[in-house]
Amino acid sequence: MDNQLVAAAVECFGRDGFEGASTRAIAAAAGKPMSAITYHFGGKRGLYLAAARHITEELRARLTPALDLAHAIPETGGPPPAPDRLPAVLEALLDAGVAIATDYRLDAAARFIIREQAEPTEAFAIIYEGVMEPLLLRLTALLRAVAPPGVPEERLRLRATMVVGQILMVRFCRATVLRLMDWRDLGEAERAQIRETARINLRAIFADLNAQVLA
Repeated sequence: MDNQLVAAAVECFGRDGFEGASTRAIAAAAGKPMSAITYHFGGKRGLYLAAARHITEELRARLTPALDLAHAIPETGGPPPAPDRLPAVLEALLDAGVAIATDYRLDAAARFIIREQAEPTEAFAIIYEGVMEPLLLRLTALLRAVAPPGVPEERLRLRATMVVGQILMVRFCRATVLRLMDWRDLGEAERAQIRETARINLRAIFADLNAQVLA
């Protein structure tokens, strides 16, 4: 695989979309002949899917330490982890998510993902199954571990989605967040506020799950 071509592809596809990005422009951005795309990837579609795999691998690498910490929490059923482990697992997952959401180096990947969210292709399955689904299932398991027995699985999965959604708001609506908060940039002080708010919101979800009277 040609890493320079893949990096250029992520940038070009994220900016212009699959139809708008030309192989000529991608090859030029990578400083490679156009024939290299056919040689390494079989054509434009193959390069597009390679870009999706590259994004997935990058995000998984950043999430792996937190996911490994959460791995002991069964995705479905099984005994819950020790309660004293949950804060560390939660903090690691939230911190990894905030770090990803506030990293400007991932802007091209974020644009690529936004396009796949709006009009999913086979590249979406690569990203979803490789990074989104494992994260959401682990968060669902975390909520299950602190919720009383009998909370519907659908409710837990939706709450997990909302936990991730609050962080994705910072990534995909960054201009809105900066404007509303009157922030010039997302530096360490701003990241700390985002992390703390995410934890507060999750604790509120925990409290709400435990306060529900289940039929």
